[in-house]
Amino acid sequence: MDPEVVIVGAGAIGSSIAYYLAKSGVRVMLFDRGGVGQESTRASAGMLIPLSESTGPGPFTDLALESARLFEALNQELYERTGMDIGYRRTPLLRVALDELEEHELRERRAWQDRAGIAVAWLDSGSALDVEPGLNPRVRAALYYVNDHQVNALGLTRALVRASVDLGVTLREGTAVDSLVVDGDRITGVRAGSETYHSDEVVIAAGAWSSSWGTPLRTSIPVRPVRGQMVALETSGTPIRSVVFSNAGYLVGKPEGLTLVGATEEEAGFDARPTAAGVAGLLEVIPRLVPRLSNASFAGAWAGLRPGTPDRLPLLGRLAGWQGVTLATGHFRNGILLAPATGLLISDLLRREHPRLPLQAFDPARFRIRAA
Repeated sequence: MDPEVVIVGAGAIGSSIAYYLAKSGVRVMLFDRGGVGQESTRASAGMLIPLSESTGPGPFTDLALESARLFEALNQELYERTGMDIGYRRTPLLRVALDELEEHELRERRAWQDRAGIAVAWLDSGSALDVEPGLNPRVRAALYYVNDHQVNALGLTRALVRASVDLGVTLREGTAVDSLVVDGDRITGVRAGSETYHSDEVVIAAGAWSSSWGTPLRTSIPVRPVRGQMVALETSGTPIRSVVFSNAGYLVGKPEGLTLVGATEEEAGFDARPTAAGVAGLLEVIPRLVPRLSNASFAGAWAGLRPGTPDRLPLLGRLAGWQGVTLATGHFRNGILLAPATGLLISDLLRREHPRLPLQAFDPARFRIRAA
């Protein structure tokens, strides 16, 4: 029996869409040319810090907060369905200021969050050091988000796929979708190798590779790869209790005894290799934020390709001029955080239900409007 929906890409976004559709009884086929979660998902630190990426109130902040809220129920659901631990843990965020400019930025950030009714604690230097004794003693102030969390990004994606398959999703791992089946202005399926799969809907959730589908669709899909490098340190116990975040970078402790240091933003095309310069820059973050970690053992470095868009907002919705094709891509640094909300919203859209959050700000047509 043919699927009702084909999803191209089995990262956190595609897997979440598959899961929420399957929960609603929709027949889904999920393709990935490599392995589940093996691109930007695998490279993610898994931080769920919705207010760190937000610059003010608006649709992105609403989306990020709603998605963070969904994780508690999703974590429980996935454990009950699969027995898999996705690493969902409360990990407070300390956004720190080490100079006057950073302190001014923190005050502005706190002001708009206060106006939006978002509770955030302001810590002076002494209070910040009480919360995180290993901080650089030069810290001037910090914003403290006590209810933030983290997950294991790859563990989350694998659990979503396991639950999806148990609900009836057909997984085509290691299978590239070669082309779309086109009938006039409608996409009616995909071709993979010698096989053709007909469907009512196709979802492009291919991360940084989504732009390649613009050619057969005769339109621009403005998603580009942005390389993010990361370093891992071997650290015993729990060397830091919070995510320590600054303009220079961040540190996050993981339950398996690693502390991750991230992350660069580089326009390097599809080159996902770590570089000496990138690693050196990340190593400089360590003494700036938590000096005692400078003596930790170096465990490794890697890079991933984030799907960036011109306005740093995702592309969520139907592609103008076509029937049967929907975009769910361009999540940039926030793919793990936004996975549950994206899954629910795209599921709503494809099942012809009113989306639970407005999608206008993320409509792929916004770039066509500007170009006109």
